[in-house]
Amino acid sequence: MKQKDKEIIRLMRTGKRLNISEIARQLNLPISTVNDSIKRIEKKYVIKRSSLLDYHKCGYFANAKLTIRIDHSQKKTFLDFLRQQDCVNSIYHVNSNFDFLIDVVCRDAVELKHWIEEVRRNFSVNISVFQIFKVEEKERFVPK
Repeated sequence: MKQKDKEIIRLMRTGKRLNISEIARQLNLPISTVNDSIKRIEKKYVIKRSSLLDYHKCGYFANAKLTIRIDHSQKKTFLDFLRQQDCVNSIYHVNSNFDFLIDVVCRDAVELKHWIEEVRRNFSVNISVFQIFKVEEKERFVPK
């Protein structure tokens, strides 16, 4: 990855809505160069552009990461179930004696508790819950 591309990515990931001319000014590059670079970066490196939400400001006060171990025979059905759940933000396949790491967002702890109980009623799972009380930093990595 070119150093110029890394600097553009760094600015794009600051969370500020910088337009192309602002990025060009900060990096002392022509606008056309920045525009071409952003198109190339998005095509080659970006999965999707999205906004990071402050869940509390949206009225959601329970955010948790769940590690889940499930019987192999139920994995596909469970994954299909997760994909249909509005409260499931992210799904990861993981190691360390677990099958999935799931990011869940609910209105409150009661809703989260009920959702976990529903999962346990419908699937043979071992679940560990890690509630997120405060996010110190999120999505800050930029390649060096």
